[in-house]
Amino acid sequence: MRKLLLGGVMALVMLLPSEPVQAQPVGTWCLKYSSGPGSVGERCSFRSFQACANERALWGSTAFCTQNPGYLPYWQGRFGEEPRRKVSRKKSKTQY
Repeated sequence: MRKLLLGGVMALVMLLPSEPVQAQPVGTWCLKYSSGPGSVGERCSFRSFQACANERALWGSTAFCTQNPGYLPYWQGRFGEEPRRKVSRKKSKTQY
């Protein structure tokens, strides 16, 4: 009887609607800071270096700002490759 009751409770919990997960805003700058002995925190929600630097002042001398390695500019990731760059070729002057 206990197993049946436990199974019913577990099924009910699984069927309850859960709160949707919302993505955190992704910025071009990350703040890395020490949050205790041996642990490092990271916040990548800054749109400018100045905003990151202002927040860095609150975390002390162990915090620093870096560019977000996971941020993709508008053209990256769409086609799986970087855009082609125009290659200039010099005309060769050959004498005959």
